[in-house]
Parts: sequence; C-alpha cells; structure tokens
Amino acid sequence: MPDAIFLNDTIVDATKGVLSTFDRGFLYGDGLFETVRAYNKNPFKLEDHIARLSDSAQFLCIPFRYTCDQIRHIIGQLLAKNHLSDAYIRLTLSRGYNANGFIPVRETDPTFVIHTKPLAPYPELLYKTGVKLIVSQTRKSASCPISRHKTLNYLTPYLIKKEALEAGAHDALILTTEGNVAECSVSNVFCVKDQAVFTPSHDANILSGITRGVVIDLCKESDIPLTEKLFGLHEIATADEVFITNSLMEIMPVSSITGNALGDAFPGKITGLLSAKYKMLTH
Repeated sequence: MPDAIFLNDTIVDATKGVLSTFDRGFLYGDGLFETVRAYNKNPFKLEDHIARLSDSAQFLCIPFRYTCDQIRHIIGQLLAKNHLSDAYIRLTLSRGYNANGFIPVRETDPTFVIHTKPLAPYPELLYKTGVKLIVSQTRKSASCPISRHKTLNYLTPYLIKKEALEAGAHDALILTTEGNVAECSVSNVFCVKDQAVFTPSHDANILSGITRGVVIDLCKESDIPLTEKLFGLHEIATADEVFITNSLMEIMPVSSITGNALGDAFPGKITGLLSAKYKMLTH
C-alpha cells in the first residue's frame, strides 16, 4: 500500500499526490524544507523547526499559514497511517503555482507537503570510530542572503557531499571566501580545546541548525565553556575533539580532517558527555 503524505490540506496516497509543472519549487527551487526526526512517535524539537521554517518563509515572502499544533496533529496522523514510530519527517514548502514568469505578479498559493518515512539511522559503528572529513574546494560567500535558510536549491551541498564521498570521506568542511570555517554540507561543526567548546558564529553565514542550538544549550546547562566565533583551519586541526551535528545524525565524532587524525578515542570526553545528554532529551 502506498505511503500516506500530506499535500495542501489533504492526506493522500503518495502515488496520487499531484503538483503543477508550473510550481516554483520545481521551476526555480523557490521554497524551503525542514528535516525532523521522530522518536517513539514524537517529533523532536518540532517547535524549533516550525519557527525556523516560518522565519525563512517570512524572509522570502512565501505564505505559510500552518501552526505548530496543526502540523503536530498532521504528523501524528501520518505516523499512524504509515505505521511508524521512529521516523524521518520532511516538511516542504514551495511558493507554489505561478505561470507568469520569474517574478510573480501576484501572491501565489503555496504548496505544502509532509512526508514520513522509516528512519534509516547512521551506522552505529561511526559513533565509535568517528567520520572522516576533507576540506571542500568550494567556498561559501559570507554575504549570500540564502545561506542561512534551508532552501530547496540544494545543489551546492550536493556537489560538496559528492566531492567528499569521491575522496573517501563522509563529508567536507566548507570555508568562507575569507578562509573561516563555516559548516559541512548538511551539518554544523563543533570543536573542543582544553575542555572548552567553540563553534562557527553566524558571522560565517551558517545555517542555524536545530541540533546546533540544542548542543549550545547543553553546554550551558553542563557548565562547559562555549564560544561562537570566527576561526580558521589551524584551530580546528589542532582541536582535541571535533564533532558535527544535524537532526538525523545527532552528534557525530570526527576522526580526521584531510587525513590528519584528531584524538585517539571516539567519542572524546566532551563529545561523549554531550551525546549522552542529547540522547536523554530524545528518549
């Protein structure tokens, strides 16, 4: 039986969901998305995901009229219909149908889709061995206005991830045009040095990850010194621990960057502590 999805106020079979060929998400990548992880039928940090989606929609002037309570209810229906407990959830918002060219001459009716799928977790072994990173040849503009928003145009992260995989790595660090560490293709970056944590600040034009925010809060609650700042490759290469975060992987230790080893135990002390506290929140 086809999976159920939510499409513009209606729950339908995935194979029967229909989008216009004039949808601006399809034509121009004119839209946004969020990826949420459900634990035992509970979408983790859903309020934060909806707030980020709503803020980005407002920035891009895309109408978005659903409340968090409405979306939570819809997700609950989808999880039940699709017989899911631990799940991958994707919210997709497009500016919608418009056949009048590149610049809409009127407000469009947005397209909003929610998919739920079985969770395919990262291999457990990676949390014990750490992942390998390279440094991408692609640089991030520190002034690009969409870098802080999770848009449907995901070709740059795709190319960066592909570059990493072809080099035998899990992902790649992205530097800004000024040479500062920004993020990875689909994750935020944290470093540990002398029992203190530091991470790129928003001045590096990063996506403000939901898991990034949770880790920052956990550091504060645990009295672990944390700094958001600009820093270069030297500081991350000489860190005691490095880890990356996103909603699906949670907190992942990094074992090496471009072949240079980081630490001798994974996860490191601080990474392991934060990972344990994160798992307590989710369960």
